[in-house]
Formats: sequence, structure tokens, C-alpha cells
Amino acid sequence: MSISFPNGFNCPLYTGAVQLMRNRDFTEAEPMMRSSLIHEGETALSYHYLAEIVASRTGRIEEAIALQEKALSLAPSNSVFIAALGSRLKDGGFDRQALKILETALAIDENSPIALPLIMRLRRKFLAWKNDAQERRCLERMQQANHRPDPLALFTYIDDPQAQLDNASLRAPKSKRAKPAPHEPGNKIRIGYFSSDFFEHPTMHLFRGALKAHDRDKFEFYVYDLLPKEQSEESAFVRNFADHYRDVSNLTPEETADLSIRDRVDIAVDLKGDTFASKQEIFAYGAAPVQVSFLGFPGTTGMDMIDYMIADEVTIPEGSERYYSETILRLPNCYQPNSNCRHVPEVRDTRADYNLPQDKFVFANLNNTYKVGPREFAAWMKILKRAPDSVLLFYMGNTDIAEVVAQKAEAHGVAPDRIIPCGALPQAAHIDRISQVDLCLDCFSCNAHTTASDILWAGVPILTLAGKQFAARVASSVLSAANLPELSVKSEKLFIDKAVSLAKNPDEISRIKHQLREQRFALPLFDTEAWTRDYERALYQIYHEVTPQLGVKTAAPTYSSSPSIPPHGLPPRIPSEQRRTGAAMTEEHLG
Repeated sequence: MSISFPNGFNCPLYTGAVQLMRNRDFTEAEPMMRSSLIHEGETALSYHYLAEIVASRTGRIEEAIALQEKALSLAPSNSVFIAALGSRLKDGGFDRQALKILETALAIDENSPIALPLIMRLRRKFLAWKNDAQERRCLERMQQANHRPDPLALFTYIDDPQAQLDNASLRAPKSKRAKPAPHEPGNKIRIGYFSSDFFEHPTMHLFRGALKAHDRDKFEFYVYDLLPKEQSEESAFVRNFADHYRDVSNLTPEETADLSIRDRVDIAVDLKGDTFASKQEIFAYGAAPVQVSFLGFPGTTGMDMIDYMIADEVTIPEGSERYYSETILRLPNCYQPNSNCRHVPEVRDTRADYNLPQDKFVFANLNNTYKVGPREFAAWMKILKRAPDSVLLFYMGNTDIAEVVAQKAEAHGVAPDRIIPCGALPQAAHIDRISQVDLCLDCFSCNAHTTASDILWAGVPILTLAGKQFAARVASSVLSAANLPELSVKSEKLFIDKAVSLAKNPDEISRIKHQLREQRFALPLFDTEAWTRDYERALYQIYHEVTPQLGVKTAAPTYSSSPSIPPHGLPPRIPSEQRRTGAAMTEEHLG
């Protein structure tokens, strides 16, 4: 046995299986590779490629892990097979083991093309980073090797919209064919929503109210569910909402796009972008005459086939369009929808229920741990040291890292008992717990997004730092729509100083909390009806910009809020190459 076949060895089965795999014909590749193992001999590469083939098949990740372990047993010091095992373990949900294996691979090859992109997010998830220097070295090695990191990880490592565009452009699927021509107009504009998050997911927590408020007389809705879940309240709601519900989990991207074309969808709305269980290739095949990126992905897709990205003047300020491959379409308040029919917490003291002290100022970090890096953690510890009568509620999700958090706090000179770890809760209980906090502290490169709205809905302020890229400006947008722009600051020093000042001014915190509670249903952020009308007007004008030659006569919806698009119509669709060479973003644009 060896890593590969000796030079000159006749192995047509193996060679054929690898070629089929590279052509993504996994059904034919698997039996051929298994025949090779029987008739041509066992090699580490044979098992490695068989693991990749099997991993491509739904529900077979544990089998793929076993095959990858077999490959590694034949070549135990090979960094490629070590890293590949780490990748399989991560795909199987065994993140702690994956992190350990990937660290081993990087110890052998610090430029491992498999391990480097994966290690970024896993180190964050378990707070396994050492310091800023370690993260910078990891990012520099990736950039030098032209690796393509998970964009959700890159968002958290670096606040650089140009780097995000470059990475998205490398990862984005290329156009497979032209988009379909505009359809002859019907009685309603057909909107197609594509996502794998039509269940108990932050996307649905945000979007449910707007879906419910949609004008069914003007629009017809098609839902393309990429990954249906077991029946739940949210999934049942989506099925009932849809005029036409499509389970496309077993269709290829091309087949899904073809189905959308047969459905005569006018506007395809991608609610996923480059995130887990997405299928961006659907839009590379052209699912509709016009395609829009919205809500699920806080950055550019890098896809020439995506025509528009929905944003607002805070998330993408004037002058920063060059960092986005899409034409930017700004809504008048916040790009983010919110459902105002959610659970409202009672105004009463229940701190004891959440292990929170009665006599301390309670800060909280409620972001997922993958957003928490050395910079954020150090800033929070500085705040705690300057506000000695305070504690920090620290959200760990479903991962128990309480001991790691305590160790890192102690390393910063903060008593570990001032950090109060907490885990995930059902949505209503999560809102109730937030309501007991005094001030939430945000992450920097990738802000709180859905979480920021949850916090404000619970009647609690959040302090954020406005950055450069979309992901670093979402909380600023949310605060602006909640009439609290003063809680978005421009530097880390101002962030620390403001947090300390508020901790020492309980009357100001009480005033802000009272304002949020009393104005909850009047704030632009939570005016679901007005947001929906603005959004529908954007869809309406997109449709009429694309289909003017058809003489569409569909009546425009009625709007009571400020217009989402200037009276002269949509911004022009500019070629992506031209957008990327526009004026540089200025300090004024960065907010």
C-alpha cells in the first residue's frame, strides 16, 4: 500500500473514477473507485477520493469520515489527508475534533489549502485564538496563497470591503447561460424566494411579518425550499404563505432554475448568498429575468448574474458602491425587515432567573462566538476594568466554552466570576433574558444583525462601532432606524469610553430603555407595514425597469412612507468592472 500508485502502474479504473469525480458525476464515480480498490489495490489517494465522492451524497458524512480515516492510516504524516479528515469532521458536525485535527495539519504545513480556510471560523467558535498576531498571520498566508475562505469567517477577521469583493468574486459561480427574457405580463408580478432557511431561523424571525403583510393582489409568490425541515410553526407558515411551494432539495441548480423559468418567475430573490446550504449556481443558470440578493448574506455575492442588492444609506453609503458587484438598491430606513408581532417581554425584574446579579450593571455580548476575536474581547475587558461594578453576560450558543472564557478574562486581569456564560434559549425566552440586561456590546468587523434587532425589540440598547463593510455597519443601520444613532461610534476608543460612561450613568440607560419600550411600535425599525410597502415598491420598480418594452399595466401599490427609490427610477445597472474602479470610500462615507 502507498499514497498513490507507482509511476507507470496501469490503473484505468482509478483514473476513470477521478475524472468522473472532477466532472461531478459522483453516481458513476463511486462504483468505479470501489472496483479500483478491489482490482488495482488500496492506496491512500483512492480512499481519499472515495471519501470525497461519498461526502457529496446526502446523509453519508460518517461513512466519508471513516474512508478519510482509512486514507490517513495509510499515510499518517501527510498534511493533505490530515486536513481532509478535519474537513470531513467539520462537515459531520464534530467541530472540536475537527479543530484539533486541522491544527495538526497546520503544524506540518502552515499553508495547507484545506486547513487554513476552515481553521479561521473554528478558532473563533471555540475562542481558540491566541492573539491578533496569530489571526493576521493566518489571513496573510491565505491571501498570499490565493485561498478562498468562507466569507462568513472573512467578515469577522477583517473589515475591508475590497477584500470581501475580491474573495466573493473568486468564489462566485460563473454565468452558465443568459437569463430568460422578460415574461409577458400577468395579473400579478411573480416573485420567487429561494432559501434553505424556511424554518426556525433568524431569517424567518426577521422576514415573517413582511411575508404576512405582502400585497397579495399585486404579487404572486413562489417559494423554492432548498432544504426543507421537519414540520414546525415557521415551515408551516411558509407553506401556507406561498401561492406555489416548491421542494427543490433533490433538484440540481440547473433543474431548479429551469423550474423557476417554467413558473415564469419575474424576480428571483436569493435569501442565502454564499452561506450554509446555499445553491448560488441556481442564479448562474438564470432563474428569472432579474435576480436580487437580499437579507441572508451581509455582503456582495460577486456574481455578475445577480442584478441588485438591497441595502440602505447606512449599510452601503453613497460612494461605496464600487465594492459591490450588484447595483445597489437602497430602502429608505433600514434594509432589514422586522416582525412586530413577536413576543413582548414584561417590564419586571427576573434577573435571578438568568443568574444575573441585582446590584451590578449588566453588559452583554449576545453575538455568536465566531464573531468574537481578540480585538473585541480585549475591548470588553478594558470596559469591565474601568467599570468595576459591572459584569458581562457572555453568549456561548450551544457550545460550552465557559472555562476558556474564564481563562481569557483572567489573562486580561478580570476576575473570571465577572463573566456570566449563557446558552441558547427559545426565541421568547431569549427576548425575556435580553430585557434584563443594561447594555449590549457589539462585535466590530461583523456586527450583531438579527441579534441587534432582537436586543432593541427587548427594550435594551446596544453599542456598536460603525466599520467600512456592510457586515460592520448593520447594527448602525438598525440603531438609526430605532432613532438611536448616537449609540453607533467611529472608533474603538470611543466605543470603550461610551460603554464606561453609560455604565456610570444609570439614569441615561433607564431613559433609553424607557424610550425603546414606549416607542417600540412607532419606530421605523419595527413598522412592518411601512417597510413592506417600501420593499414592494422596490420590487415593482425593478420589474418595470426590466420590462418597459412589454407595456406592463400592473397598478403600483400604494405607499404611505418615504419613497424607497428616487422619483426618476432605479439607479442604472452598471457593469461590475466599472463599479470596482469608482471613487475610493472616504472617512465621511464610513460613518
